Amino acid sequence: MLKYVFGCLCAVALVMPAHAEEITEQSLMQAATTLAKQYDTYYGAKDVDGMTKVYAADAILISPSGAVVRGTAGLRPYYEKRFASGAKDHATTITEVHLQGNGGYGIGHFAVTVPEKDGKEKREEGNLAVVYQQEADGWHIKLLVPSTLPAK
Repeated sequence: MLKYVFGCLCAVALVMPAHAEEITEQSLMQAATTLAKQYDTYYGAKDVDGMTKVYAADAILISPSGAVVRGTAGLRPYYEKRFASGAKDHATTITEVHLQGNGGYGIGHFAVTVPEKDGKEKREEGNLAVVYQQEADGWHIKLLVPSTLPAK
């Protein structure tokens, strides 16, 4: 009987997920900074597949225009259109992060060069709020809300 109980306990231990490493503000800031760099790199390369990989599969992007973009199925056409418009040179800086649940949120700044109707380019700048989620395959953006600053 003791062998049976011991065998069952061993089997349960094998199927239970390992305890994830404790999340600290430092590890969250590192993850947020890494995701920001990946985002900017994929944006610069106009890599739609890469862009969708920084997001969780069920992520939400509230674009600066106010459009709500949901999940990979919505992000793909959003970035295809964005890149086709001529948007380029995206730069993201995360300035602070805060822990919450199995992730947290961050606040930062972004800048991107966008074409104007007259063919000239302008540099748009703004702030952003990001919710980060740690998943089995790493960190992802769960929610991204950028807002542009008024023109100078």
